[in-house]
Amino acid sequence: MIANTNLKMTAKAALCMALIEGRVLNVKNVFQTIGLTNASREIRRMVEIPFSVEVSRTPRKGKNKYGGEVVWIDYYLRNSEHNKEGRQKMIEYVKKHSPSILEAKTDKELAFVKQLNLL
Repeated sequence: MIANTNLKMTAKAALCMALIEGRVLNVKNVFQTIGLTNASREIRRMVEIPFSVEVSRTPRKGKNKYGGEVVWIDYYLRNSEHNKEGRQKMIEYVKKHSPSILEAKTDKELAFVKQLNLL
């Protein structure tokens, strides 16, 4: 998981990597792991428009700890033919904005860089 490392990467690269990994993102986990406070705006602005991909949106409903109803959206990047070229551009962007093997300072960072090189 990107957010638990001390990599010097951009929020855009972290968001792209999370989607490439196949993670389901929402307002809460995007804020906790990447630090972006408006997932809907940033996914559109940082990912969909520049890389020409379509991120799937699934509306969700639940209750908060006080019993009130809450609504949120889960975001997921499908590995479809439509997104194929954009996903490749995203992978190249993440590779460009991530540390190299020589720059990795911890075992966790090294494992991340090796995983990234497998893409």
